[in-house]
Amino acid sequence: MKLTRSSYKEFVPVIDGQKTYYGGFQNSLEPMGVSKFYRDRSCVVTAFTNVYFYLFHKERSIDIDTYNHYQYYFFRRLRPFVNGVATVGRLDRRLKLVREDMGLKLRSKRLVDNSIFKNPLAKKLAFIEEALAMDTPPILINWLSRDIRLMRNHGVCITELNKLGPKHEVVVSSWGRQYRFYLEDFDKQARTYTGLIYFIKE
Repeated sequence: MKLTRSSYKEFVPVIDGQKTYYGGFQNSLEPMGVSKFYRDRSCVVTAFTNVYFYLFHKERSIDIDTYNHYQYYFFRRLRPFVNGVATVGRLDRRLKLVREDMGLKLRSKRLVDNSIFKNPLAKKLAFIEEALAMDTPPILINWLSRDIRLMRNHGVCITELNKLGPKHEVVVSSWGRQYRFYLEDFDKQARTYTGLIYFIKE
């Protein structure tokens, strides 16, 4: 299961000179005056910027300046704290301002694990597949991650979920690149918070 446009140069192709990125990257906020401290905590800002461009700018590549214009707008509205935009609930609440400002009709759906309650893996798989089947990229936010280093205190867009033998490979956009890991390996490790959210245009 994958997004209609999940391949390199198809999923939110951000153009910077001769480079094409797989979605945007939070470090490009530097020319907008965002400090390294807050750039490092803006992964969910970037993930939502990718979702925005995927849903609302389907037919063209995006130059880095245009991407940064929107990314900086979302940065100011989402306002990462010292721990970033740490949960899908906080992301959704802060997006109320964006919905009102831009007139975006976006409905959301969430699935959350915490230190007390964890959803079965099958439910997470079904949630991700549901989003991808509707051609909307789910955002994954996670805190601890001992085994999948990429997901340590990070937020990313999922673009594909591939069944490879007994496991499910997750393909994500992070820092303008494509990364892969197995959901089974991610899910079995100790975690205090994991949230999934996707958005549907109404």
